[in-house]
Order: sequence, then C-alpha cells, then structure tokens
Amino acid sequence: MSLHRLRVASDVGGTFTDNVAYDEATKRVSVAKVPTTPENRALGTVEGLRRALGLQGARGGDVGYVGHGMTTATNAVIQRTGGRTALVTNEGFRDILLIGRQDRPSLYDIRQTRPPPLVPREDCHTVRGRLDPLGHEVTPLDEDGLRAIAARLRASGIEAVAICFLHAYANPAHEHRAKAILSAMLPGIPVCASTDILAEFREYERTSTVVLNAFLMPIMEHYLASLTELLADPARGLGLSREVPVMIMEASGGLMTVATARERPVHTVLSGPAGGVVASAHVAALSGFPDIITMDMGGTSTDISLILGGQPQVTREASLERTPIRIPVIDINAIGAGGGSIAWIDEGGALRVGPMSAEAIPGPACYGRGGTQPTVTDANLVLGRFGGETKLGGDLTLDMDAASQAIETHIAVPLGLDLVTAASGILRVANANMGRGIRVVSIERGHDPRGLTLVPFGGAGPMHGSPVARDLAIPRLLVPPTPGILCALGLLVADLRHDLSQTRLSAFADLSPAEAEAAFAPMLAAARRALAEDRIPPDRQRIEMRVEMRYIGQSFELPVPLAEFGPAAWAALPSAFHAEHRRRFGHSDPAAPVEVVSFAVTARGLIDTPELPRPERGAATPPEAALIGARRVYFEAAGPSGGDWRDSRIWRREALLAGNEIAGPAIVEEISATTVLYPNDRARIDEFGSLIVEVGA
Repeated sequence: MSLHRLRVASDVGGTFTDNVAYDEATKRVSVAKVPTTPENRALGTVEGLRRALGLQGARGGDVGYVGHGMTTATNAVIQRTGGRTALVTNEGFRDILLIGRQDRPSLYDIRQTRPPPLVPREDCHTVRGRLDPLGHEVTPLDEDGLRAIAARLRASGIEAVAICFLHAYANPAHEHRAKAILSAMLPGIPVCASTDILAEFREYERTSTVVLNAFLMPIMEHYLASLTELLADPARGLGLSREVPVMIMEASGGLMTVATARERPVHTVLSGPAGGVVASAHVAALSGFPDIITMDMGGTSTDISLILGGQPQVTREASLERTPIRIPVIDINAIGAGGGSIAWIDEGGALRVGPMSAEAIPGPACYGRGGTQPTVTDANLVLGRFGGETKLGGDLTLDMDAASQAIETHIAVPLGLDLVTAASGILRVANANMGRGIRVVSIERGHDPRGLTLVPFGGAGPMHGSPVARDLAIPRLLVPPTPGILCALGLLVADLRHDLSQTRLSAFADLSPAEAEAAFAPMLAAARRALAEDRIPPDRQRIEMRVEMRYIGQSFELPVPLAEFGPAAWAALPSAFHAEHRRRFGHSDPAAPVEVVSFAVTARGLIDTPELPRPERGAATPPEAALIGARRVYFEAAGPSGGDWRDSRIWRREALLAGNEIAGPAIVEEISATTVLYPNDRARIDEFGSLIVEVGA
C-alpha cells in the first residue's frame, strides 16, 4: 500500500465518537462508531480511528490527513472546568464582567440571576493607563503596577491571564506591552490580549471573549497535547507521522491547525455540530438541493441550522451559558432532544423529554450498562424501529426487556398508560420539541419550511425526520450517506479558515475608497501570512472582504461584501446595505445616512474535496440482497392519539443501488443510523447515494 493515501476524521459527541476513513485511491469510505470516553476523549478518538482504518486494511502510516471535531471547549464552559483565569484591565473597570449588559431573560422575574462570570472579582486586577477612542494615549501604562500584579498572580496559583484595555482596538500598544511584561514574569502561564482575539469595540463582549479564550487555554493545551501524542504513538495510538496535518473544526465551519487551536481555543466553542452543517450543505448541493434545514440528532441534543444557496448562515452574536462570544459561529439552534434524552413527568403530570440525557455512561436502559431511566432510544426499540437483532454502531446489542421496564416503571404506570402508548408519547414529545426548534430558524426568521428540504442526520436523526417533516408540511427529506457520522465527514470537506476584523467607526460619507484600502491592507497581509504559515499555496488561497454597516443611530450592524477596491465598488455599498437590511428585517430607508462600524476579512485555504463514492446504478426495484426481512413497527397516527402496528420491510442501505425505490412503511438500516419511512412515504436512492424521501400526507 502506498503511503499517505488515506484521510481520516473523528468527531467526539456526548454519547458516541464518530470516525471515518477515506481512501483517495479507491474512494472507499469506512466508518466506525465507538462510545465516547469521558475520562479522556482522546482515547475514544484513537480507538475509533484505529477501527475505521482496520476496515480499510490500513494502518496509521497510511494516513496523510487527520480532521478532528470535539466538544471539549463547550463542555469546559458548561461544566466550569477550564483553568483558573485572571483578568487585567483598566483602572476603574474591575467589575466589567459582573456589570455586563442590561439584558435579562425575563423582565419581571425577580428570581432570575446571572451565572457567575468565569473570572471571580478577586481575580480581576486593574492597572493605570488609558487610550482615547481614536487610540491616542491619555495616560501612560503603569508598567511597575503590571509587575506588581504579576507577582500577585504568580503567588495565587493562576493558570491563565486575559488582558483587555479600553479602546485597544484602535491602538493595541498598551495590550501588547502588558502581554510582554506578564509573559516574561509568568513563564509557563498563557497570557492573551484581547486584540489578538478580537480587535473590535464593545468592551464587554471583547472582555468576555478574551477571558473565555484564556479560560480554555490550559485545558485545550492538555487535551490537544494528549491527542497529538496518542496519534503519533505506535504502541498506544496510531503511529502517525508527525508531519501529518491535524486539523481542528472551528465554530464558523472552517478548519484550523492544532497550533492555532492552542492559541485561540475560543474558536472551538460551539464547533461540535459545525462539521455536520458543512457536510450537509456539501451533500445536499450535490443532489441539487441548496436550500435546506439540517437536523443533527445525536445522543444528547439536536442541532438545527438553516442553509440557503448552499451556504450555512454565520452569526457573530453567539453565547454559551449566557456568556457572550464575539466570534464567527454557524447559526445553530441546539435543543435538548437526542436519542439519550430522558423522558420524565413534571410537577403538573405532563410528559416531558430532555434536556437531561443518559449520555454515554450509563446510556439508555437498552444499552445494558446500568441505565434505568427511559430515553428516546428505549421508546424506538419498544416500538420496533430497532429490532432485537439490531446492533448500534455495528456491535452494541439492545436489551428490549430493560427498555420496556424503564418506560413501564417511570412513564406508563405513573400516567396510567399501556407500554406502547407511553413509548409513542415519548416520541411525540421529542418530535414536537424538534419541530419547535425548526420553527425558530425558519418561520420566525421569515423562511417558509414548505419550500425547503429537511436533512436529518446524526445517529438518531433519520428515525425522526419523517414525522417532524409531516408536522411542518416539509415536502422532502434528504438522508445523506452514512448519516450517523456526517459531522466527521464534514471534517474532510471543510476548508481552512481565518477571520480578522478591525473596528473603524465613521460615517460612510467621511470615508474614501483609498482610506478603506489603507485600513484593509494590514488585515489582508495578516490573512495571507496566516495561510502561508498553514502551508496553503497561493493558488489555493481565497480572501473575502466585508464592511460592517448600520444606519446612524442603530446599535447593531450588518455585513456587506466588498468584492474589490475602487470608487464604483465603494459607492455601491450603501445600496447593498439597504437591500440586505430589507432582506433581513423586511424594511429599509434608502434616504437615511449609513455608517461604517468595522472592516472584516475571511481567509480560506481550499482543501481538495474528496470525491465521495457513488453507488452502482440499478433498476427501480431494489436487489433481493438488500432486503433483510420484515418486522412489526408501530406508527403513531396523525391525530392527537392512537396509532397502529404495521408490517414493515427492513432494507440494508449498503446494498441499495442508485435508482432503487422504496415505499413506506419501511426501515432502512446501516451501521451508523436507521431511517424510518412512514406509511405513504416514497424514497429513492440518487446517483450520489443520498436517500431522497417524498414525505406522505
């Protein structure tokens, strides 16, 4: 076997770690799902990659590329397990994290409290020094004061330091000097300045973002060091060459190197589901469906996103645990509805599902690992969507008795229901939760889901796609090949990405094209330098420019693309802004003056997109080898109650051919997921291997 012909990718979820190996020569894809290892997620990653490579008859030495997605940063923020962090800011601004913004989730609820900031007040330190809004020095930086702060930090056991000074976006000199002094006096402790992460105004958001970055640096350094060592270790790991690039998924849907991830771990927050969105856009576009809603249902949550024109929607107004994060993030609505979501009865006697999850350990009751709480997966087993012979991920046998006992004990008996009605109720509630999540990204933003295609994926998504689509009158499903590991596949089709921004507050009429070009110049140089450091050749580099604009007097801005410099392109920006404002909000005011808020640059390093394997062509009737058998499956009725058991054929997806058609009710099984076709659904396999389902009435 020739060296370095395989690409591998691993995506670490809450319950399973999904892995894929792709042979560039044969275009063969092999997949492996293994339980996530919470004690050290790198162990599950290496084991899953080893299995995926084994299915190819390959070893670590045959690998030339590694993609990796994980929830390490997100979980660290939720669980507050990052490093003990200190904040150094201007004199008089010690309480910036405590004050925050005057926003509350409920205006009249006096019991609402904010979560504590990542840095407690005693670890916030201030130093004399001030710049004005234009970046001019008003008060010199007190370097002796910084040295005194460093001495206190060294004695207190601080693990990371964040620096954020007022108006540093206009002149980073004070921040850079403070970083140099603190780094020299605190060897081994990471120090990051806000302008290295986000050179924009809005001090609270900038402070919050750099604090989050510092908070994550120790844990991400430990995790990424462990991962890279395991990947290279021939005894315990894969024995990869250290020259093999290891790319990390970031929240914007792009990739970054391990070195960048260590310096800017904040960009990996909320990146877990990004790979699936990128892969969905790629696969759906191949099949001719550029406008889609993605529904990534894993073991713990369902992540929902809108894609228009083949492009994921990216926002810069993200937050996690009510902590603002001012970085580009794919706009994803995450809800607590996954295969491992626990069904329970609330104080009013109503059936609820999630957000609590059985997670990987102990998992749903049917996993046989000690779980006793009823979950969505248990309900699917009881209702025949899984069979007694089904093996999740290829090797996990399901325990029907344990699933039935959990639902009977915790749901059916307390509510006075029979087992089947209770299990059906669990699925109804879970499907309703996902339907509400889809409405948030579609109807509430002015997009009619009836004109879109639903792409359900993840280990559990294809089981729930049809009933969710029916409730929303979505006419069609597209179930991608190997849907259970689609997030891992996204790591093979995403491009490298660097985002830079610089605040430049000015009325548009006061800025000339030459001034704009001068402001963009250092950003463009930095973007090209970053791609060069990533070893991206010039012909694979793509750089996009944007101008953030708003009406004078508004609080928030909209991005407007700038294709080139020059009087004509610059003069066209206000008209483009008015059009974008109308598209987003339904109105615009062409007579109102606009202002520039900031300039932004996105640098992409194009990755050779692998050509995915295509199924052989067949007739409308599937081959006999694709039919596994049949079993009784329960399908809930369209009304508020009732349903029926139906004889349903069971198909093996790997044996289906392009052009094959299947009528519901039916079950389509594969190693990474199971697709449920409801009565009156009609499905066909297209030339790219996607399952196109026309949803029945």
